[in-house]
Amino acid sequence: MSDPTSATSSTTSDPDADCFAEVTNGIYRNVVPESVWRAIRFAVRHELPAKNPTIMMMFVRIAEVYNNVHEFLSSKLPEATGAERSAMELILDPPTGIRNAEYLPDEIESPGEMDLCWGEFLVTGELAPIEKVVAVLDREDRSRHTIDTLLSKGSDSPVTVDDNTIGELGKIGIALGQTGGQWKIVSPGDIDVLLWFGIKDQIPTCVQIFEQMNEEQRVHIANKGAAMWSLRANASQHGKIRMLCEEQSQLEGGRARLLISPAS
Repeated sequence: MSDPTSATSSTTSDPDADCFAEVTNGIYRNVVPESVWRAIRFAVRHELPAKNPTIMMMFVRIAEVYNNVHEFLSSKLPEATGAERSAMELILDPPTGIRNAEYLPDEIESPGEMDLCWGEFLVTGELAPIEKVVAVLDREDRSRHTIDTLLSKGSDSPVTVDDNTIGELGKIGIALGQTGGQWKIVSPGDIDVLLWFGIKDQIPTCVQIFEQMNEEQRVHIANKGAAMWSLRANASQHGKIRMLCEEQSQLEGGRARLLISPAS
């Protein structure tokens, strides 16, 4: 669930689809047991758990957290058949490892783990797992040194410094200047996240720089970018997240925090 809010709440001709959108967009705001049951039916019918296991984790948590949902699903189990029955049995009696959100990471290492944290928030409304997402933004800025190193190679650098390069990087807030005849980044800010904005928008210079990085650097940027995007996207739909972003952007930490405020 790279986008925890990807399901829309617009009315469709399929009431089960509407229930799925309602449940996965934040059931903590309105718990309706029948809607959960219909959402499960929709997910199973379209094989969504197979495509994204986070969805099943959310249903398991819903049944754990809300007793009225567990009771309602139990009453519907006798009439369920096939894949729907298998899913219901898993949700009502999950195996060790996915009980009580045991799968939540202590520290996020991948977008998939970030999805699990968002799923927990959408079920419970608790902010603790989202504080782990914010913590990703406090990680060291690795792109500044990498870009400065690339630029220091002069004519041997795969990144040519010209008006186009300066302009494209300037669009995302990365300003270049010369010190002792050598080009380097002179602007403040978290370059990891600024570069990610450029990669997302497919700015050629940003993509070129990203391609020069090793896998570890790319994952580092991807995690920080996913954290930034998910926080800002969810802030527009959840008052709790908006307030969290506003508060966290004012606290001491990584420079990337300054960009998570919805007002920025």
